[in-house]
Amino acid sequence: MRFFNPRRDFWGDHFRLDEAVIQHQTNIGEVTARILDFNGDERIVERQALIASGQYPSASVLKQVNK
Repeated sequence: MRFFNPRRDFWGDHFRLDEAVIQHQTNIGEVTARILDFNGDERIVERQALIASGQYPSASVLKQVNK
């Protein structure tokens, strides 16, 4: 299975943000999230802090993700 390719793939087709956890939607998303450890404990804690301070996700990212 190949990795997610941001030049070719749309993030929202393969992932979704569930509070501070990035959930995979496809096999490509699952492989990418697992290998790159998207939801490691430290990453989730960091995302939670950024969400609490209103810094995550950014408005520009939300536009891209919700296309």
